[in-house]
Amino acid sequence: MIKNSLIIVSIAICLLACGNNKNKPATIADTNKIPKDTVGQHLGDKNDTTTHHTMASDTGASNTSQSDWLITPGKSIGHIVLNDDVQNVINQLGKPDSSDAAMGSSLLVWFAGHNPTSNHTAVFTHHNMGGKDESVSHVQKILVTSPKFKTGDGVGVGSSKQEIQKAYTLKPTSTYNKAGSKVQVYTDLAKGISFEIDGSGKCVGVVVHKANDTAVAYLNMH
Repeated sequence: MIKNSLIIVSIAICLLACGNNKNKPATIADTNKIPKDTVGQHLGDKNDTTTHHTMASDTGASNTSQSDWLITPGKSIGHIVLNDDVQNVINQLGKPDSSDAAMGSSLLVWFAGHNPTSNHTAVFTHHNMGGKDESVSHVQKILVTSPKFKTGDGVGVGSSKQEIQKAYTLKPTSTYNKAGSKVQVYTDLAKGISFEIDGSGKCVGVVVHKANDTAVAYLNMH
């Protein structure tokens, strides 16, 4: 499902890029720069509480600042910034525990303690096909499941749908199954943020994406 989603969104983004670069030759972006099947290979001890390690975990680090855990809709989560070079994310978090690539797009995931059942951070990236910087894979979407990340309004994983609705206009956009239960994704497209809500009405994941970008906002990252 992830690869199919990547292919569909990649085609849409590529068509848009081609329309904006009619006089530029279309070339195939190199997606081999993203390490594949790197489960457990990124360096660091699970007790390491430096910022680059706690981004994907929930270790209760005391030596990190509030900005390390800030969710800014339409812009960033912690130190991961939209449109940034994914290599900068890898420099922070190390090699991803898993990755998938198709047609210039990639989905990279980091698990806390390298445990697939723990909290995780994921980023969706894409190459600007035909652009001057097409060798760079830009961050298009960021997902976190750790409750330590909060918006300036104080909401995040663990917040109720009612609490989130006080600050955001939620529109149901997609669903996915988690441990046999349905999770509904709600999006505030104008602000550039989505919330994944489980059957009990609690948030289990927060996603940041560019405001009013439907092609990326509605991409399934699961």
